[in-house]
Amino acid sequence: MHYHYVYNYKAKRGEGMERVKEAARLLAQEGESEQAKLLLLDAFSEQANLIVAHNLADYYKEHDQYEEAFHYALQAVAWQPKTYYPYALLGELSMRRGDNDSAQKWLEKAYKRFQSPVVAHNLATLYKAQQKYEQAARLFIKSYETEDYGLLHAVECLVLANDFQHAKKWIAIIEQEQERFIGEVELGELYGRIGDYQKSAVWYAKGYNHYAHTGEWIADYVWVLHQLGNEAQKKAVITAFMEQCKQTMADLADKTLEDDWTEEEVAEEEARLRANMERVNSAHLQHQIMMQNEPSIASRCYTFFCPMHDEGHGDSELDG
Repeated sequence: MHYHYVYNYKAKRGEGMERVKEAARLLAQEGESEQAKLLLLDAFSEQANLIVAHNLADYYKEHDQYEEAFHYALQAVAWQPKTYYPYALLGELSMRRGDNDSAQKWLEKAYKRFQSPVVAHNLATLYKAQQKYEQAARLFIKSYETEDYGLLHAVECLVLANDFQHAKKWIAIIEQEQERFIGEVELGELYGRIGDYQKSAVWYAKGYNHYAHTGEWIADYVWVLHQLGNEAQKKAVITAFMEQCKQTMADLADKTLEDDWTEEEVAEEEARLRANMERVNSAHLQHQIMMQNEPSIASRCYTFFCPMHDEGHGDSELDG
């Protein structure tokens, strides 16, 4: 009887894993989302285990159904996974729920198992919020392996830590990186934050003609020009921005007719434009460049047996 039970258990487990692998293939290669979900739910109802629970969590996460994802992710880590995938996913989902204490716990568990750039980014975001700027900078540098803005976030943390020597070093690397160039305005902001206003103004000027003129970075550009005493250019930038905003406000009446905007939406947009005009007009009163680049939550495919992304983690869990 015992051997018969073991045989049936292994047979069912094998059948369940085949469903899991087929679901992963469908998602990666054919985009058959609904069919993949049904295969996973069928496998889970027949024999719940870590891999099926985790892949269901990742499925729901990819479809922005975060509560369902969290439900299955909690079950997955209860099986004490050996690989980092389940801990990383539960950490990300905890961040999305605003539970940063739990998120940190799970992400640190994940990072000890595998130094993933995505996990590094999310941990760095938490450390930055705790004003642990040196730790955050190191992790953002790690995140640069897959995240183009990783070094930008690292520099901002180094500036906040008053480590201008290393900030300058990494800005120089960003400037030289042509294949992953982050943009002229972003470089203008970084140079402004370390007090190199001459280089900041040069980069802002390079981006001026092809970036959308938003109140955020235009105000910073005006502030830099004020530090340099370039009153003529400062006045020209302010005047152009004011004219742009006034023209946009004049066009708002057409929005109700052509784009079906409500009066409330028009009023909100007008208030936003006026706030931007005030911000740019008084930009010289700022104390420093305003930081616009708050990092968002990073994610990736964590599906076990995904033919495009899994790097043997599914097999590692099965071997246990």
